[in-house]
Amino acid sequence: MTSYQLHHLNFLKIAYNNFIKHPPFTLEDITAEEEQFILDFQQLIHDFENSGEHVYQDGEIFLDRAFRMYPQLAHLIARDLLWYFGGNCLHNMPDHEIDKFQQLDEMRFAAEEQGEEFDYINARASVFGQN
Repeated sequence: MTSYQLHHLNFLKIAYNNFIKHPPFTLEDITAEEEQFILDFQQLIHDFENSGEHVYQDGEIFLDRAFRMYPQLAHLIARDLLWYFGGNCLHNMPDHEIDKFQQLDEMRFAAEEQGEEFDYINARASVFGQN
């Protein structure tokens, strides 16, 4: 697994840990649909860790579902994951944010072409003006 993938796996785990700390997942009685959502979240993380064959497609579908089912919790999902999984997830991103992630990808690809280590977190902070 590349460092780029590890960062996104960590973003996914953070999102999961944040979700389970908020209603409706903290309630004593959760619906079967909510329970299935959490099980699917766990499965996505497992598949990601094990380089599952359909992880990109499954991630896109899952995040799209998360935004539709739990819009009040959408802020708990790192925007990076929307870019990473792409597809329908990009509908949840404004154009200026997409432009920044494209710039970040170009920086990453240039570093990889030159055989250099790419520091995703610092590059991201720079592109997004968080330094």
